[in-house]
Amino acid sequence: MKKVAFMLASALALTACQKQSERQAEPTVSEPASAQTTTNNVNVRTYTVVTELNTVPFIIRDPNQTEGVTGFEYDLLTEIAKQQGFNLKFELHPWQGIFTTLNDGKADIVAGAVTYTNERAKIMDFSQPHYEYHYAMLVREDLAKAKNFEGLRGKKIALQRGSVSESLIPMFGVKDGENVQYTDTIWLATKAVLSGVADGAVGSDAPLGYYAKEYPESKTKLVQDASLPAQHYVFAVDRKS
Repeated sequence: MKKVAFMLASALALTACQKQSERQAEPTVSEPASAQTTTNNVNVRTYTVVTELNTVPFIIRDPNQTEGVTGFEYDLLTEIAKQQGFNLKFELHPWQGIFTTLNDGKADIVAGAVTYTNERAKIMDFSQPHYEYHYAMLVREDLAKAKNFEGLRGKKIALQRGSVSESLIPMFGVKDGENVQYTDTIWLATKAVLSGVADGAVGSDAPLGYYAKEYPESKTKLVQDASLPAQHYVFAVDRKS
């Protein structure tokens, strides 16, 4: 049943791709325990979705919603569940170890800005892509003239530990990566720039662009590197199910 559901996900995603949620998010709010969507049939299967808190605009903590979460991917998965006739239970999980939880059979789906990579595809399955993005750096205004990531070599760059952004370190890193600051989330990488602790934060242009608009007083800018190909967000699925 899961495979059929995610075949539908690809069809829904064709119409939803590149549409970002306009709902607001507060990065510093407390975390909910879990959120669940249900059908009227109590006998249908429930799939557990693990996701990071506030992977804006895809999964957003929203205390004003009954379920406690909202966002583009939440809406997409909820629509799939409705059309396929199954339940979803959303649980928050730190990014570190999230794929281990999936592969250990403790979750069925990983959502929240998951990038497809060939390495990950060796140990888990994926839905069809539902969002295309490009790598970007959120930088101070005085660094915005950089034409690519090489132009920011040696600057203090923050990035999320365990993310695909780590593969970009050779483009801007110095010996032993001394200029790289690791954080637990993309929001904390962004916060390092907003507070002046870092010169830039590297990641997807989706959340970084969102934060740049949310904090206009910071006068931060996005720098992109034309040499890097587009990336795609997907849902990761437990291969054993």
